[in-house]
Amino acid sequence: MASSAQQRLRKWSIATLAIAFAQTSQLNTASLAADWGRSAQTQELTPLPFNPSSAAPDPGPLVDTLNSLQELVRSKAVDLSLSEAIRLGLENNPRLLEAFSTIQQFEWQLIAAQRQWYPTLQLSNGVPFAGYQWGTFVRNAYALPGARLGDQQRQVATKSQALALQSGASVNWTMLDLSRQPNINAASEALRQQKYLFDISARNIILEIQQEYFAIQSSQLLIDNFQQIYAINRQQLSMLEAQQSVGMVTVLDVEQTRSQLFSQLSQLVDFTNRYIQQSARLAESLALPADSLAIPSERARLQGEWTLSLQDTIDQARRQREEILASLAAAEAADWSGIAALRSTLPVVSLVGTGGLNLLNGYESVAVPEDPGERYALSRQWSAAAGIGFTWSIFDGGIQAANAQALRAQAREQRARAMTSELQVTQQVRSSYAKLRTARVAVESAEQAYRSAELAQEAARARFQVGVGDITSVVQTIQQLSQSVQQRANAMLNYNSAVVELYRFSSTWPGDSGGVPPSGVNPEEQHRRSRC
Repeated sequence: MASSAQQRLRKWSIATLAIAFAQTSQLNTASLAADWGRSAQTQELTPLPFNPSSAAPDPGPLVDTLNSLQELVRSKAVDLSLSEAIRLGLENNPRLLEAFSTIQQFEWQLIAAQRQWYPTLQLSNGVPFAGYQWGTFVRNAYALPGARLGDQQRQVATKSQALALQSGASVNWTMLDLSRQPNINAASEALRQQKYLFDISARNIILEIQQEYFAIQSSQLLIDNFQQIYAINRQQLSMLEAQQSVGMVTVLDVEQTRSQLFSQLSQLVDFTNRYIQQSARLAESLALPADSLAIPSERARLQGEWTLSLQDTIDQARRQREEILASLAAAEAADWSGIAALRSTLPVVSLVGTGGLNLLNGYESVAVPEDPGERYALSRQWSAAAGIGFTWSIFDGGIQAANAQALRAQAREQRARAMTSELQVTQQVRSSYAKLRTARVAVESAEQAYRSAELAQEAARARFQVGVGDITSVVQTIQQLSQSVQQRANAMLNYNSAVVELYRFSSTWPGDSGGVPPSGVNPEEQHRRSRC
């Protein structure tokens, strides 16, 4: 029975590790997993008699493969501090370029609305502007009695021909248009909304970079700690194998430790896989080249503190959150557009001036059969006019009034959206604030648990070595150490995430009030400089 149970335990450990490596590594691990899987399957089909002295599976090649994978990641990665990562993200992320281009679009729309105050100059011409004109005139006096014709002909045909130059110009300045300023105000509010949306994109990108950065730090901390735990377990296993060879310990003692060793190796595989995925996501946020990854140059640590009270944080968030301000700006733009629609039916008064020159070189009204001869002549005509222009769309069928009502409804919608955003902002701040406070307690608790677990496993191994303890206690204390390592890393990650979330949800740029490394430059200005 002991032999059968030990055999199943060994097969389970080998197959689990093979599956984990096949899913996470691409460095020849597929063949490795297949070999281990075939080995486990063969043992299941044709069980072999248990032999304590037979060669046990060696985790060394698997560890070497995992270490090679980690070195490959580091060779492809760029070491960055948090402030450098934020700066790169603000300069390179295409989402900011998209938002910045939208701002430029609305800036030009505002400029176009403001330029409605300028006078306009238009050049015009006759048809053609320069060229030949031909004409024939035929008159048939068919109703005139023959007695009254006398020497006149009943039908007269004349012809005309000239080289023509016809040009003109007009100047118009609209001095009174009551819809012009509301259109300018609407364009200004729409631009302000887009600037708020740009800030939202920048803050989201910064938060995304910070959280990914902290997550990579957490994974690296877990990898480092589990490598140390693995080294302790490996040393413990080597000692047990030596003791087993002289009959001092049982197979159960050795294989229990070996099972824990492979379990920790599987966890290392998971942490490495997570580390690679997080590095790839950070590289995507920073818009790095396709063959590059990004990893932190700093070790995991607590990133500052949030000093404002909960109520002060909520008040600041409701004053500064761009989601609220953008909705209010959109409401103002819709209101001004509605006013402009109503005022577009009012009179428009302008100063106008026109002028023209017609130049003709040819003849006119020459009988068709005759030669123009001396009838050729050059004529020039100048004309000019100036005064006040006036237009008034007295009735348009109620179209603009309906448009104004639609825009007012849109403004009400945006103000309701702002109220919804205020509720969401309050909820976000409360949740992150509570997360920060509980994470602070969790960090202190996890740190104490880690120290106690570390001392406990050292004591358990020492007791086992002098013969007053058992291997089960050693395995349990190492397992407790593994759990405390993960709890400490998660508590630190939760704390750092809560701090940067409070910066984001209160609309505070990193570096404004302590703790988190600053980004250095206002995002919009930094992006403007990077695009120049």
